[in-house]
Amino acid sequence: MKSKRAVLHGILLTVGLLAVDASAAEPEGRLRLAVAQSKSPEVFERVELSISGMPEGGNPFDAESVTLDLEVVSPSGKSVRVPGFFTRDFARKLEGNREVLTPKGDGVWRIRWLPVEPGLHRLTAVAKSNGQLVGRAESAIDVASSKRHGIARVEPTNRRYFRLDDGTPLFLNGLCACWHGSRGTYDYDDWLAAYQKAGINYIRIWMWPIAFGIEWDKQDKLRYRMDAAWQLDYVMTEAERRGVFVMLCLDYHGIFEVKPDYWGGNNYWPRHPYNATNGGPCKTQNDFFTSEEAKRLYANRLRYIVARWSAFPNLLAWEFFNEIDNEYAYLKHDDVVAWHGEMGRRLREMDPVAHMISSSFTGGSERPDLFDLKQMDFSQYHSYNEKHPARMVAEKTARFFKKYNKPFFVSEYGTDWRGWKPDTDPHFRALHQAIWSGAFAGAAGTGMTWWWESIHGANLYHHWSALSEFLKGTGIGRPDMRPAEFGNGQGPVLALGVAARDEALVWLLDKACDWPDGAMMADPAAVAGAKITIVGAADGSWSAEWFDTGTGKQVATNNVEARSGTIALEPPPFKVDIAARLKKTNR
Repeated sequence: MKSKRAVLHGILLTVGLLAVDASAAEPEGRLRLAVAQSKSPEVFERVELSISGMPEGGNPFDAESVTLDLEVVSPSGKSVRVPGFFTRDFARKLEGNREVLTPKGDGVWRIRWLPVEPGLHRLTAVAKSNGQLVGRAESAIDVASSKRHGIARVEPTNRRYFRLDDGTPLFLNGLCACWHGSRGTYDYDDWLAAYQKAGINYIRIWMWPIAFGIEWDKQDKLRYRMDAAWQLDYVMTEAERRGVFVMLCLDYHGIFEVKPDYWGGNNYWPRHPYNATNGGPCKTQNDFFTSEEAKRLYANRLRYIVARWSAFPNLLAWEFFNEIDNEYAYLKHDDVVAWHGEMGRRLREMDPVAHMISSSFTGGSERPDLFDLKQMDFSQYHSYNEKHPARMVAEKTARFFKKYNKPFFVSEYGTDWRGWKPDTDPHFRALHQAIWSGAFAGAAGTGMTWWWESIHGANLYHHWSALSEFLKGTGIGRPDMRPAEFGNGQGPVLALGVAARDEALVWLLDKACDWPDGAMMADPAAVAGAKITIVGAADGSWSAEWFDTGTGKQVATNNVEARSGTIALEPPPFKVDIAARLKKTNR
């Protein structure tokens, strides 16, 4: 198979950074910033600056040794600082079933900047060595307007959903795809193409020892792994091209573990570069969260991560840890929370476009003081081995939103944490119900399923594509949309829905197929004659369009009247589940 060349989408500029002559009376006044550009970049289009003339010597990964920063002053007068980073390019090829990376050329310095407004921007690049100015250059770039939507934020009015900078609602329809196998980035070529085709717009990626981790082994302290960083560049770029947002998890709980887990590994503390045994500052795992030197090292890595990946407009959020409470045998919760507050503040100061921030626990350890932090922009929950996934999603969404007044979604879901278990869900109803219920429970996204490799191998993407088709043209994620209220006595169905003044989305699940109930029934009986009522609706005429949730195709339409705030719905006969789009037809 021929190697595909990685192409970073965006504008590539070449910048000459001129050295400061310390003997000159006014050395900085004679410097110029040479910028060669083929066309003007657009708002929310990543600009990549290739820098030459940086000082030789020193450690390019240690901000106390060498730094490069870009000061950007926008037409509105706002000023931001964008850190630069040192990198090395690679070429990839597939040998058998294994990706092989080959370094290309010497290391180079780059800056990635995401302009957020049109007009003429003034740029000043500054290089320092050991804290002393060694280079400075200036130029200007004219940024054109665009129709790009911008960065993901918390919707500010009701804070239930996400939205983009131009106000476009963003409902997450996705799954976890946290690491690759031996095929490396070639795995993501296949997966992301399938995701785009299915209308999937979100994945989660881990930076950890198996994939994408840049500082986790004995020799990695302030010597970041350029091959893993290049792979993450490639995947982030391909995800952007495919319209997929990424929550980037910066650390995995196993970095603190000393004992092999259920799978016989994932115990990386003996190899961690911050471990005192390896020359680091931490005598114990908890020192990671309290030692000033450990925090300095971590903040240094944060600076590198921000420099390299904050300019990707498809970066949904930074996630500090995956399931940090898995290691509470070694860690103190209060120290973990205080660390999140401090590092959240530092990350917010570093990130020039202020991406959202979160972190995660296991499903069995819900601790409110972490998600209460103002640095945590949304809350999340991991669900495994829980029955009735739709009820679970609805209950967690309601409770977490009430508690934190922040967007919430189930960011990991599986019928069993120990592995892919189709024998307990042969018709994939638990999978389907976890995905679909998020859209109708008032969550910010679907239930994000685990076991992505098995999902890809079984080609189960119709569960997402059908939901994507159903949601097209709806107001999912609009500020005034919230969980619908249903009347008593839903009979044989579980009803979930979200509603606004002139629109409602409803999903009905046959209680007899509410997983694990009915899991083994290949051909369950149809539900006929079901009746439900929605309360709190605006009086008048409404249209109801009914959809097959397996295909996303419309199967029936009818008109209904809302009287005294109540709509009576009678779905056509269906098996397992059915969904409806309701629109008010007279204003």
